[in-house]
Amino acid sequence: MVQAPGPWLDELQRILRTAGVNVDRPPYSYAEYTVGLCYVAGAKGLPTGLRHRAADALVRRANDVGYAEARNLLPKNGWGWLADAVREGWAVWTANLFAEDETAPLTTRMRVGLALAEYEHPTGYVPGAVEQLVAHPGATSADRLALAMAMAQRAPKDATSLLRCLASDPIVQVGHRMQAIGRLDEIDPSMAEKMRAIQTRLPAARVARDQHRETAEHTQREAAAQRQRETPKAVVDRLDSKVEELLDDLRGRGSADWLGDQLDNHIAETDWEGVTQDIADIRRVVCDDEIGASLRLLEVLTQIRFGGDTSSTPDTLGLDAQGDQDFPQLTQEELGGVARAEAERSWEFWRKLVEKHGWDDEDDRFEELDRQMDEVNRNVGASTCERVGNHLRALQQHLVWELWPALVNAAEKRDYAAARDFLATARLLANEAERAEALWKKATVADYSFDPLTMSWPRDFWLVLEKWRGGTATPSARL
Repeated sequence: MVQAPGPWLDELQRILRTAGVNVDRPPYSYAEYTVGLCYVAGAKGLPTGLRHRAADALVRRANDVGYAEARNLLPKNGWGWLADAVREGWAVWTANLFAEDETAPLTTRMRVGLALAEYEHPTGYVPGAVEQLVAHPGATSADRLALAMAMAQRAPKDATSLLRCLASDPIVQVGHRMQAIGRLDEIDPSMAEKMRAIQTRLPAARVARDQHRETAEHTQREAAAQRQRETPKAVVDRLDSKVEELLDDLRGRGSADWLGDQLDNHIAETDWEGVTQDIADIRRVVCDDEIGASLRLLEVLTQIRFGGDTSSTPDTLGLDAQGDQDFPQLTQEELGGVARAEAERSWEFWRKLVEKHGWDDEDDRFEELDRQMDEVNRNVGASTCERVGNHLRALQQHLVWELWPALVNAAEKRDYAAARDFLATARLLANEAERAEALWKKATVADYSFDPLTMSWPRDFWLVLEKWRGGTATPSARL
């Protein structure tokens, strides 16, 4: 604050200097600040919002290079936050670069593009990303129309070219072209009339798609020819880049953001729906077939790049690893043991209290036993629910902090057999988590009942308990 230019800069520095505060330390260098932003953007343990802010600062600091680095540091499939950021008034330039990025998911680009179209840009300025998305033949015509309409809602004159693009594109559905012309009629009637006149001369949608497909295939052939002309160094660089991209994807999938980071809170709140979604998120990540395909592709690319043998031969690339059970496990029998131990502990504690202080009501011992039975059953239910909840937490922590990092580390060391074993183990862990979820749900609603006569008692207690059970108890579930 005291280093920022302002009307009180000199006075603030004088006061703080008098107070002995060092305000004259050299500011961080450009390189130090950039490295700091990279660290914050890539640190998985930091809050997501803070990482997003750092990524945006990195992009504003280094433009295309900063954007490329930010794409590597944040999860590849988690960039929908840009739409919210633009509506909040920040990350506009980052959103422009993302919306223009052909390697990013088109559906996310369209959402971000819609936010850019709604953003209050200077009059007369239409973001290039919005123009590109409105003209994108791969997007649905409804999404393309929504972008143009959003622009027309905010700045009608600036949206003329977008509406004209839609109205003259034969790939766009007829109904959507008519809507674009109708909106254009309110802005520029003469242009709308021209667009109506050319509708009959536009080729059929199927013909237009065939033409677009031929153009795309021609472009692909040209790209293939260009690749053949590339130098060996360019090929090696591209291989290294692809390998690093695949490794980054593996790292991103192991982020706590993608692996049930709210599981602890949902268990504490007994939020069934939240826990179910967390377990589903874990299964969706670790059971995704793309991970196995990525490991196989990494192995092939490594063989091409470095030659020689890797951890398996091409004939074994498709074989599934077995994995192991090296993670926390909980069986129904073990949970039953926990419940019984808690019940016996509670009854034993009560017995010692009675031996020391006597019965609460000597005239109605059965009523005291009824109360004690209810309290013991509540304690047992709480204990088993806590035990299963802790088990679920342990599984999630083991996956995030031990198992997945070991998988990524094996892939980085090109030990793909070990990486596949870790992946198989992660999938076994996901199955255990799903089974533990069912145990947890059962524990939260189960009505436990424990027969204290299955324990060993002194004779005087035994006689009272036997009369109580024989006279008041009904057959019930036994732990």
